[in-house]
Amino acid sequence: VRAYGGHTGFLPAFGFYVIDDISLSASQMYDRAILAQETVKGNYAVRCAYYSSDMKTRLENNHVLLAEVQAGLERDEFIYYLQPKCNLNTGKIVGLESLVRWKHPEKGIVAPGYFIPVMESNGLITELDMKVWEQVCQTLQDWIKSGHKVIPISVNVSSVDIYAIDVVEHFKNLVRKYGLPSEYVELEITESATIDNNEIFNLLEQFHTAGFKILLDDFGSGYSYLAALNRMHFDTIKLDKSLVDYIGDDNGEKLLNSITKLAQSFGMEITAEGVETVEQLMFLCNLDCDDIQGYYFSRPLPVKEYEECLKEACM
Repeated sequence: VRAYGGHTGFLPAFGFYVIDDISLSASQMYDRAILAQETVKGNYAVRCAYYSSDMKTRLENNHVLLAEVQAGLERDEFIYYLQPKCNLNTGKIVGLESLVRWKHPEKGIVAPGYFIPVMESNGLITELDMKVWEQVCQTLQDWIKSGHKVIPISVNVSSVDIYAIDVVEHFKNLVRKYGLPSEYVELEITESATIDNNEIFNLLEQFHTAGFKILLDDFGSGYSYLAALNRMHFDTIKLDKSLVDYIGDDNGEKLLNSITKLAQSFGMEITAEGVETVEQLMFLCNLDCDDIQGYYFSRPLPVKEYEECLKEACM
């Protein structure tokens, strides 16, 4: 067994090697435990790993990707797209979500699933998030100065960010720096970040006091901690695409109906993510969901492309 303590307090990471080859020396067994531990070092969500034969290859690939990501951060290759949220009653765009993309010099536009895991496990996700937050605030300031129609933009706040920096103070400083009303910057906190995290309750209260709107993202993507809806004050719940995909299944529809009624009884708004079909749209309308987000309404767009589309819609 190999354990590691992180730099923010004590964040243990454990690597295990289950002895399946008695011909190995104690040193070789120890090296395998270290290799397993390396795969979770600095990962706030996963604290232990068992050695497997493919770990060395994966770790080497991750080291190559990590070097690329670090270079990309230094060269400002990471940008964000905007995906609109549409109100079901008015049909108007009521919000935008910022979604990070990597403008890779060789691979072109790279989706986050490729680079986010390695950034989360190596603590770079906060540096990336802060760059995106800054870009979003700059865009909002540009819209205000140019007389562009200003619509709130939501940004993602990861569980790593919550541990790594004083996020409330950081956002207060950002909106002050760019002269923005707090309500123009909405904060999306994933459901997984709320589970077994006693700091979240106070964090949400501080954000609300500072005037920020808080969205519970990816609700239903994993273990749904329903008690959090009672203990924590979220303004909006975003139903994960995995729940929306249940539409058409009898039990799945009952689950969606129960979740939305529960959240609405707490005074929360409902945004459904990943909406792709007219059948999904009609079902969500009947549930009195507030907003939808997904390819049925709009794919994520580069900022300039979104601005052009909005201009054409207003002409």
